[in-house]
Amino acid sequence: MDFLRGLYIIPWSKNYISITLDILIVAYLIYKAYTTLRRTRGIQLLLGVGLIWISGSLAEFFNFELLELILTNIRPALVFAIIVLLQPELRRLTGDFARIRLLRFLFLKPTFDLDPIVEAVRSMASQKIGSLIVLVKDISLKDISETAVSIDALVSSELLQTIFFKNSPLHDGAVIIEQNRIISAASYLPMSSSMEISTLGARHRSALGLSEESDAIVVVTSEETGEITVCYEGGMFHPVKPLELKALISQLMADARKSNRDEDKKKLKEPGV
Repeated sequence: MDFLRGLYIIPWSKNYISITLDILIVAYLIYKAYTTLRRTRGIQLLLGVGLIWISGSLAEFFNFELLELILTNIRPALVFAIIVLLQPELRRLTGDFARIRLLRFLFLKPTFDLDPIVEAVRSMASQKIGSLIVLVKDISLKDISETAVSIDALVSSELLQTIFFKNSPLHDGAVIIEQNRIISAASYLPMSSSMEISTLGARHRSALGLSEESDAIVVVTSEETGEITVCYEGGMFHPVKPLELKALISQLMADARKSNRDEDKKKLKEPGV
């Protein structure tokens, strides 16, 4: 309300370029925040916060003193509630802002030799060995890898299959690969809280959870079915045919989204962990 009342003080007769740029930047930030949060539970929380905020302004306008008193005391706490409850979404949002094209030159271009990774995934899928492999793009996962078992070795198909071998002490958790090196193993990822995938196993929920919070590409093989799943930007590609895996990862690495990508995301069955 105060913002709307204050619009008349903008010196519209002066500095049209500055005013236009100001509006365009704010519009872009709002659009970017919406496109990032719409795939998460954060959008529901923000709608609730917005409703409370608008209700407070309406209570003030109509002079509902009791309602205004309650909402006026609640509204300052909403900022802290957003910060606490939306930590994953805020990390994803700031990461998305940092990855705009104008800032891409500040980041190392992700480099991967996909052949040993794809070979290992195909082999484990055929043997029904469960695996969880994370390919880091621009957003660092150092906070996760630091709490896991450090590896720091060049990627090889044999090493990946050894890590996920059923009797290996490192087979639980994820392998994190960055700049063509295995950074860590037995890494535990944040699980998705989406109710739509509540029937899925821990590996798939972890893969989706990380893809919701970062730009990493996560590849999963199922112990029960041997099927391959790829998670990216909060979506799942399932099942992925072994012969199509390399092309899909390359496409996601290049961030080349198809216009009908949402239609290509097939609804999941119930893969095991």
